[in-house]
Amino acid sequence: MQRPVSAIVFGILNFVFAALGVIGLIASITLLSLPADSNNPAIQFSHACPDYGVWLKSCIPLGVLGCALLLATGFSLLLMKPWARTAAIACAIYLIVFFAGGMLINLIFMDQPMLGPARQQRAFETVAAIGGPVSGTVGGIFWLIYPLLLLAFMLLPKAKAAFGPPVPPPA
Repeated sequence: MQRPVSAIVFGILNFVFAALGVIGLIASITLLSLPADSNNPAIQFSHACPDYGVWLKSCIPLGVLGCALLLATGFSLLLMKPWARTAAIACAIYLIVFFAGGMLINLIFMDQPMLGPARQQRAFETVAAIGGPVSGTVGGIFWLIYPLLLLAFMLLPKAKAAFGPPVPPPA
């Protein structure tokens, strides 16, 4: 069977998103290494809310795992390995759970505490306090799009046939 275009596209996109993930990991490690008295409100908040700090620190190894999955799946899709479709489905599910879980944790530990005091602040401070949760939610939804598309395409019959066992020619 001919290699589906979706395998090539998703293989390359996996490399792109893995690279973006590595950049995000480097930025996260840099941010988390800043002292608690930093002027960055996110750092102050992560030190003030230990549960959120634990989540941020646990995102580092979870992010490394996600990047490794994206790379391995990207290679397997491009090389048309028989297990590539299964790996891509597993990778997509992992990323969906990770991003949706991250959005939920942000909502519980960050967004709600930031929005409460925003109601008593001046207009500029209110916009700034609301901007973080809104941009986090929009960003989370954006990051959910790719694994949802990857999952949808890998569940198509054409992808199943392409990565399935070879069909013998009719006799």
